[in-house]
Amino acid sequence: MGLFNWKKTVASVDGHEEPMLSTLSDDHREFLTSCLGLADGAGVDLNDAGSVRDFYNLLLATWRASPDGPADPQPYLNAAGAAFGEHLVRTTPLEWVIAEDSRGRELAVHSERTNFFVYPFDAVAKRWSRGEDGEFITALAGQVTNHFKVH
Repeated sequence: MGLFNWKKTVASVDGHEEPMLSTLSDDHREFLTSCLGLADGAGVDLNDAGSVRDFYNLLLATWRASPDGPADPQPYLNAAGAAFGEHLVRTTPLEWVIAEDSRGRELAVHSERTNFFVYPFDAVAKRWSRGEDGEFITALAGQVTNHFKVH
């Protein structure tokens, strides 16, 4: 996706690359709104990890069942990634940001207070490519929620 593939200098902290953060542009907000519109149309409760998990499973099953063979998965991945990220934003102190490092730019959710990141689109794409069901969504959402109970 063209919005996230350019690079620039990034900072390094203790040998680990620290992403540079920026706020969402209008294009990024429109992208998220479009993706979340698909979730809304499917009746997804973005405050409920189980509902987001079921949405991911529905998208994966729909993609697999395409009568002409699996189509381009990117629209499905985008919808599931946006729904997962928005769930985290609504239920934790995380906020949408653009995180940029030497590998490129990506939408992420981040807590400035704890410098905690989640890359929801990447999390979805990795599991999708392995054919995993959506249980990872409820598991990761629980882990993130627990992080903020401790921190």
